[in-house]
Amino acid sequence: MADLQNNPSLWKSSFVTILVVNLLTGIAMYGLLLTEPWVIGRYFQENLSVAGAVVSVFGAGIFLFGPFANYWLDRYKRKSVVLWAQFFMLLFTVATLYRLPEWIYIAARFIQGSAYGLFQIALGSTLLIDLTYTKKRTEAAYWYYWFTRLALALGPMAALLLNFFFDWENVIWLPASLLLLSWLLILQLHVPFRTPLEPKCFSLDRFWLSRGKILFFTLVPVSFLLGLLLPRNYTVYFYGWLFLGFLLSQSVHYFFFRKKDSRMLMLLGFLSLIVVYIINVLVPDPDVIPFTGLFAGFGGGLLTSRYLIYFMRVAEHCERGTAQSSYMLAWESGLCLGMLGSSLLLPQNAQVVYWIGLAVALILTVFYFAKVHCWFLTHCRKGM
Repeated sequence: MADLQNNPSLWKSSFVTILVVNLLTGIAMYGLLLTEPWVIGRYFQENLSVAGAVVSVFGAGIFLFGPFANYWLDRYKRKSVVLWAQFFMLLFTVATLYRLPEWIYIAARFIQGSAYGLFQIALGSTLLIDLTYTKKRTEAAYWYYWFTRLALALGPMAALLLNFFFDWENVIWLPASLLLLSWLLILQLHVPFRTPLEPKCFSLDRFWLSRGKILFFTLVPVSFLLGLLLPRNYTVYFYGWLFLGFLLSQSVHYFFFRKKDSRMLMLLGFLSLIVVYIINVLVPDPDVIPFTGLFAGFGGGLLTSRYLIYFMRVAEHCERGTAQSSYMLAWESGLCLGMLGSSLLLPQNAQVVYWIGLAVALILTVFYFAKVHCWFLTHCRKGM
């Protein structure tokens, strides 16, 4: 703690290491989510129900270890928890290279999702806070989750680029290599000793912020709208535009709207997502209009970055890590639900996906301005 007080700068080597580890791990996991349905199609004779199950169990697995995370992070060294979570992610990533029975493959992805959820709680909701000066922690979380969003574009884009030279099975070595590199980076990270607090074995601390449930259940549909688009877009161009959209939204949010009334920013975000689905309804072939990724990244980036601040503002000071975990759970589960729904609906009628997305975007926009924004202003710790 003395080191943090003496050096309150945010951009220290430990902070940069955490950002890089988060980015590498995100690229690996999101690249797997996109490429594995193709691998499953080859292994299991285009069995789309298995592909949908793989996506859904990964999202469900994220919740498994959350209630135990606070105890483990107190009982064992916090860096060790991160390292073990990374080890199991790497182990079951390598396992997917082999032709496993369906139930073992699905179980492996469930455990991988569980390890990823624990990894995010241990790294983003714990070590990030431990190694950051108190007054810089909100800004640290802001940048941490921006790297997560960028990974959503970079992971599939890297996998698709490699597929020009290798088949899908060999592309999976990319996430395995990135996970190994991130493990080595955490291994050399110095984490100061923390006095044990002896919490309960089962606890919602660092896992679920009950006071922010309205934020959770309205953030899930936002990331759901992004997840719906992913199985429908297998082009480098789309993910390149998505990456640019995230960068643009980050710039707009950081330089123009950080301390202003958030209603205009949220309106821009919702309108961007609505435009994406209107365009796709009118022109259903994604290869014709890959630039919709720009609107998706811009709108999704604006909305999700603001939601993170909302979570942080409604939490008490001691609940900061819990707020970040709840935000992460909403982001990840929404993406997986969107990918699951899109994967199951595409074989029947691709247009249904876009009509559902448009309906969700319109309903969510109305509900946000009618209910959520007023609720936030009433419950936040201080004005935005």
